[in-house]
Amino acid sequence: MLSRQQLDVFADDHTGILDDIAPRYLAGPGDARHITHALAAAGWKVRSDPLAPVVDLVSPDLRYRLRHEPQTMAGGAVWRLRSDDPHEHWYAQFTAIPAEILAGLTDQLVLPRPAKEPPCVWDLLADADWSHTTSHGDGDGAEMRSPDALVSVEHRRIAEGYEGRAWRIEVRPRPDEGPVIWTAWIAYEPPPHLISALASTLADPAPLQRTWTQNRAHYSARRTESRVTSEAHVAAHRARIETVRARVRAAHRANPPASTTPSPAPPPSLRQAR
Repeated sequence: MLSRQQLDVFADDHTGILDDIAPRYLAGPGDARHITHALAAAGWKVRSDPLAPVVDLVSPDLRYRLRHEPQTMAGGAVWRLRSDDPHEHWYAQFTAIPAEILAGLTDQLVLPRPAKEPPCVWDLLADADWSHTTSHGDGDGAEMRSPDALVSVEHRRIAEGYEGRAWRIEVRPRPDEGPVIWTAWIAYEPPPHLISALASTLADPAPLQRTWTQNRAHYSARRTESRVTSEAHVAAHRARIETVRARVRAAHRANPPASTTPSPAPPPSLRQAR
């Protein structure tokens, strides 16, 4: 459960002048609480030591697990996410992805699956002026790139000889050059609405806000003073948390969990008749 004290600490950590960082996929990891606060507000439980930097969260129905390891060495997985549902087996790992982009996916985990089919990822990216660069004739995979060619999104077989497929996102400082800034790897076909939501936040042209202490944006990113005040930034975070709480409660009212209370035993006379 997310406490008022935790929200107050978040507010204290986001005081001062904010900068707009663009493009958003070069903004650096940001504040992990953008993700973890929303999940906690939705009832996810912390299974890790609160005095350790690692955060381990599990959903109320035990279907999903999320692990955040901020001290991972450069290039290693900072976020690990998996589904333990036997009917929905998939896993994902992310290096230093901006938290606001990953939240596009994690926010969907706390809500019922949408009734309508989500937009096709390729159509969604094409609408954002991304270009289709690869299409394998055998249906093995496809790739699209951002307008500046710094980001590639690929969907293809996990490896030669494997039937499973995976999504891979890769961000570099220059087209096809330089060390990878961050990557995402999502294997064994998660529900389409999760990938669609992630692609939507990735392709969003709006910049991300960072305080002067959050200095891990890539050097090639554009950094300008933001019109968003720290007070507005914190208020938006609180409003987002309340929205998550309200939507989760509404979903529970619409689809209450099945009762696990055993039926009362029949009276002695009825048992004897049986």
